[in-house]
Order: sequence, then structure tokens, then C-alpha cells
Amino acid sequence: MDPTVVVDLDKVLLGGDASTLFLAGRLRQAPLRALPLLVAAPVLLVGSALPWTRPLAARLMTRLAVGGRRVPDVEAVAGAYRAALTRRPEAAVAEAIACVRAHRAAGDRVVVATGCEETLARGFLAAVGLADVDVVGSTGTWRRPWVRRAMGEGKVRLLTERGYPPPWAAVYSDSASDLPLFAGTPRPVLVNAGERAARDVTRVLGRRPEVVRWR
Repeated sequence: MDPTVVVDLDKVLLGGDASTLFLAGRLRQAPLRALPLLVAAPVLLVGSALPWTRPLAARLMTRLAVGGRRVPDVEAVAGAYRAALTRRPEAAVAEAIACVRAHRAAGDRVVVATGCEETLARGFLAAVGLADVDVVGSTGTWRRPWVRRAMGEGKVRLLTERGYPPPWAAVYSDSASDLPLFAGTPRPVLVNAGERAARDVTRVLGRRPEVVRWR
């Protein structure tokens, strides 16, 4: 089996917050979609404030913003990201995207593991030309198990369920909160993180991670 490389999304491939960038692009495309979002704002705010309902709130926000379009949600989300990136091209981190492409050219399997809601993550990857990269993200549905969060140990569990068990050839993340992932690789890479995060990872793993600055 080819080596697997795991890459985070927010602040690694995407410079900022996925939901904020999506909404900026979508409301630029269709300003009237702000109306249902405003009506649902109390529910969305409460849902996004609670960790265990956040993916469900993100999914609802995406559906309301996309509306009744006949194209698949991922395609609609990708269009919104493209609209946003025309104004903020730096939000697509060029060096990170180039790294993903280099790994794939070398024969590695690359999977994006992110706490971001999965439809949003897939839409961003499609917008930057990485639609065929697999995503393991947080999910929220109206059926059991309703919410699955790709955070911490949850990322390890979901990656394993999807066929990407450790060890991984490399893991790229911006945060020490991904220590469970870093523990499963000989090559932990901190992206655009501070010295404190590097020390935290070093203390737990017993070795210093690589630290890179990407734009």
C-alpha cells in the first residue's frame, strides 16, 4: 500500500476559517441568501457554540446558504469558494497546495483530516483543484449518529474507519491539538505554529516536530 500523508485544512491549506470564507463567497454570489441565514441565526449561533452540535450547525448553514440549487452541494460550495478567492487569493495557501501535489506526484496517498464540516472541506478542495483528494471531516446529519467530530482522537478513529489507519508517512497540522495524529507518524510537521505549540509537541512526543512557514 502506498504511504499515507495526512493534512489539516484550516490554517494549513486554507488561510483562515472555512465557514467564513464560504459565506463571503456565497453572499457575494447571491446576497438574498442572507435572509434565511438571518432567520436561522439564533439556532446557528447556539449550535455553533456547542462542540457536539457544531458540525450539524455548519451543515444547516451550508444548506441555507446554497438554497434550492439543483447542482450537488459540493459543487455549489466550490463555486462560492471560487468567488471568495477572486477577492482573497491568499486564502488558498499556495505552498501547502504545492506540497500536497508533490506528495501525490511521489506516489503518496494524501487525505485531508479536518474538524471542518466535510461538505465545506470538499468544496474548498474542489475550488483549488484538489477535488480528487479524499476528506475525513466532521459530519452532521438528521439521522443517527447525527454528529461525528473529527477532532483529536476522533480524527484517528475516523481515519482508521475510512481506510487510513496509522502509521502515516507524514502529518501536517497547525496545532498541538493534533497530537493524536502526530503520535502516529515519524514525521510530524507543524505549519505556521508558534514556539509554544512546538514545545508542547516535543514534550509529549519526546522529539521536536518539523516547523514550516507557508504562504
